[in-house]
Amino acid sequence: MGESRAPQDTPVAALPVTVGGVVADIFRHPRGHVLRNWNWKAALISLALRGSIFFAVNLTASWASAAHALATELLYRAPLAGTLAAISQSFRRVQPAWAGAVVVMVALPAVAHAIEFGAHWWRGTERLVASVAVSVGFSMLTAVSTYLLQRRGILVVGAGSQPFLTDVWQAPQALLELTIRRPAGLARRILAKSPPGGPRRAENGGD
Repeated sequence: MGESRAPQDTPVAALPVTVGGVVADIFRHPRGHVLRNWNWKAALISLALRGSIFFAVNLTASWASAAHALATELLYRAPLAGTLAAISQSFRRVQPAWAGAVVVMVALPAVAHAIEFGAHWWRGTERLVASVAVSVGFSMLTAVSTYLLQRRGILVVGAGSQPFLTDVWQAPQALLELTIRRPAGLARRILAKSPPGGPRRAENGGD
C-alpha cells in the first residue's frame, strides 16, 4: 500500500480577473485570502486615522467622551480594517477596473461603517452620528486612494509586497502621478491634436 500523506493546505489560486471569480475564490480559500493576507499595514493606518477622527469629534463633548470613543476604536478597528483590506487586496487585479472599484469603494466601506455604527452605538459613543458622518466622508477619499495604490502593489501584504516604509514613501508620489500628472499629460495631448488657429489658416489659404 502507498504511504499516506498528511493533508496540506490548498494554495490560493492565481487571482481571477472577474468580480465573481474573486468572490468565489475567497469563499474557496478564505485562509489564503484573509488570514495569510491580513493587512497589518492598513490596520495600523486605519486605527491611527479613525481613532483620531472619533477622538476629535467627541472631544467637542468632553475629554471623557473622547477617551471613550477612542477606546471603542481600539477594541475592533484593527481586526476589521486588516480583514477588509485583505479582501480589497484580492480585487486589485480585477478587470475591468471599475468593477473591482465598485466592490472596494462601495460594498466594503458599507460593511465597515455598519459595524462601526453598531460598535459605537453599543458602547454609547456620545457624538455617534457626527463621528460616523465624518468617518464616511473620510472613507470616500481613502477608499479610492487605497484601491489605486493596491493596484500598483503599494500597501499590500504577502506575495509582491514591500517594506512598510517603502509604501509610505511611494504612496504620495503614486497618488500625485495618478491624480495630477497623468490628467495633465492627457490634457496636453488633447490640446496638441487641436492646434489653435488651424481653421483660420485654412480660411486664409482659400482666399
